[in-house]
Amino acid sequence: MTALEALPPQDPVSQFATFSKVDVPGRLVSENAVREQSWCILRAPDGWYEVFYHEHGARTEKLGRAATRTAALRLLGGRLLHADILNRSTRP
Repeated sequence: MTALEALPPQDPVSQFATFSKVDVPGRLVSENAVREQSWCILRAPDGWYEVFYHEHGARTEKLGRAATRTAALRLLGGRLLHADILNRSTRP
Protein backbone atom coordinates (compact mmCIF):
# COMPACT_ATOMS: atom_id res chain seq x y z
CA MET A 1 0.00 0.00 0.00
CA THR A 2 1.38 3.39 -0.97
CA ALA A 3 1.07 6.54 1.11
CA LEU A 4 -1.61 7.88 -1.25
CA GLU A 5 -3.69 4.72 -0.91
CA ALA A 6 -3.65 5.16 2.87
CA LEU A 7 -5.29 8.58 2.61
CA PRO A 8 -9.06 8.73 3.07
CA PRO A 9 -11.14 9.89 0.08
CA GLN A 10 -10.85 13.64 -0.44
CA ASP A 11 -14.44 14.45 -1.43
CA PRO A 12 -16.45 16.32 1.25
CA VAL A 13 -19.16 13.67 1.68
CA SER A 14 -16.64 10.90 2.41
CA GLN A 15 -14.71 13.15 4.77
CA PHE A 16 -17.84 14.06 6.75
CA ALA A 17 -18.72 10.37 7.10
CA THR A 18 -15.18 9.41 8.12
CA PHE A 19 -14.29 12.19 10.52
CA SER A 20 -17.57 13.47 11.97
CA LYS A 21 -19.75 10.36 11.60
CA VAL A 22 -22.46 12.45 9.92
CA ASP A 23 -24.20 10.72 7.04
CA VAL A 24 -24.51 13.32 4.28
CA PRO A 25 -26.21 12.51 0.98
CA GLY A 26 -23.90 13.30 -1.95
CA ARG A 27 -26.51 15.53 -3.56
CA LEU A 28 -26.46 17.81 -0.50
CA VAL A 29 -22.85 19.03 -0.83
CA SER A 30 -21.11 20.56 -3.84
CA GLU A 31 -17.45 21.49 -3.95
CA ASN A 32 -16.02 23.88 -6.58
CA ALA A 33 -19.43 24.32 -8.24
CA VAL A 34 -22.76 25.94 -7.45
CA ARG A 35 -25.58 23.42 -7.43
CA GLU A 36 -29.26 23.99 -6.73
CA GLN A 37 -30.50 22.94 -3.28
CA SER A 38 -27.10 22.04 -1.87
CA TRP A 39 -24.39 23.32 0.44
CA CYS A 40 -21.58 24.75 -1.68
CA ILE A 41 -17.90 25.23 -0.96
CA LEU A 42 -16.30 27.58 -3.47
CA ARG A 43 -12.84 29.05 -3.61
CA ALA A 44 -13.10 32.82 -3.99
CA PRO A 45 -10.71 34.85 -6.17
CA ASP A 46 -8.89 36.03 -3.02
CA GLY A 47 -8.06 32.41 -2.12
CA TRP A 48 -10.54 32.05 0.73
CA TYR A 49 -13.33 29.45 0.70
CA GLU A 50 -16.98 30.50 0.84
CA VAL A 51 -19.54 28.16 2.39
CA PHE A 52 -23.23 28.71 1.67
CA TYR A 53 -26.54 27.05 0.83
CA HIS A 54 -27.80 27.64 -2.71
CA GLU A 55 -31.45 27.42 -3.75
CA HIS A 56 -33.78 29.24 -6.14
CA GLY A 57 -30.75 30.66 -7.96
CA ALA A 58 -29.33 32.49 -4.95
CA ARG A 59 -27.23 32.04 -1.84
CA THR A 60 -29.85 31.73 0.86
CA GLU A 61 -27.77 30.88 3.93
CA LYS A 62 -24.18 32.04 4.13
CA LEU A 63 -22.20 30.16 6.75
CA GLY A 64 -19.05 32.16 6.28
CA ARG A 65 -15.57 32.18 4.81
CA ALA A 66 -12.53 30.13 5.71
CA ALA A 67 -8.86 30.49 4.89
CA THR A 68 -8.34 26.78 4.18
CA ARG A 69 -10.33 23.92 2.69
CA THR A 70 -10.09 22.07 6.00
CA ALA A 71 -11.54 25.03 7.87
CA ALA A 72 -14.36 25.31 5.31
CA LEU A 73 -15.16 21.61 5.74
CA ARG A 74 -15.18 22.06 9.52
CA LEU A 75 -17.50 25.03 9.20
CA LEU A 76 -19.96 23.07 7.07
CA GLY A 77 -19.48 19.89 9.11
CA GLY A 78 -20.42 21.75 12.28
CA ARG A 79 -23.59 23.06 10.65
CA LEU A 80 -24.55 19.61 9.36
CA LEU A 81 -23.80 18.00 12.73
CA HIS A 82 -25.95 20.61 14.47
CA ALA A 83 -28.85 19.88 12.09
CA ASP A 84 -28.33 16.12 12.56
CA ILE A 85 -28.52 16.46 16.35
CA LEU A 86 -31.67 18.58 16.13
CA ASN A 87 -33.31 16.10 13.77
CA ARG A 88 -32.49 13.19 16.07
CA SER A 89 -33.96 14.93 19.10
CA THR A 90 -37.29 15.60 17.35
CA ARG A 91 -37.87 12.02 16.17
CA PRO A 92 -40.49 10.02 18.10
